[in-house]
Amino acid sequence: MKFTGNIPSTKHVGFHNNFHKINEIGLQKAYNSDKKIHVDGDTMFIAGTSNKQDVYDDLTKIPFYGDVRDSQRYKDVIETIKTNPNVKKLTGHSLGGAVALELEKSIPNTFETTTYGAPVFGGFSKGNRFRHRGDPISAFDFGAKSVGFSFNPKMAHSFTGY
Repeated sequence: MKFTGNIPSTKHVGFHNNFHKINEIGLQKAYNSDKKIHVDGDTMFIAGTSNKQDVYDDLTKIPFYGDVRDSQRYKDVIETIKTNPNVKKLTGHSLGGAVALELEKSIPNTFETTTYGAPVFGGFSKGNRFRHRGDPISAFDFGAKSVGFSFNPKMAHSFTGY
């Protein structure tokens, strides 16, 4: 689903208990923002790879080679949390999912996490983790619930269609 014009608030979209649709809207707002982060109430939405710095961070800091806490996205999220202390839920896609999971691990019992297509290895997290079957980026996230399937890697790595 491609959003045009104003994206509705996740609080007033008319979806009753539609967890994934609300997250899709919040993540789209994050992708459309300058810092790739969107806060709506007590939930922070964190976008995935969006620019050259993110690609560099993907290659040098996750999942095997470095520390995601050194990524620009992680630093931006920490700054946003400082100005939004009411945030208790983190929803991230791809790089944003890796950041959310790192925060869940680094600051235990603080955040509830939901990730889509996180490039992580293993099943260490308690959060709600989702991936599409056929997604090469999140292939090693053994703790994620695998749903759907696409032969197209770009579609398989999407945060839509859940």
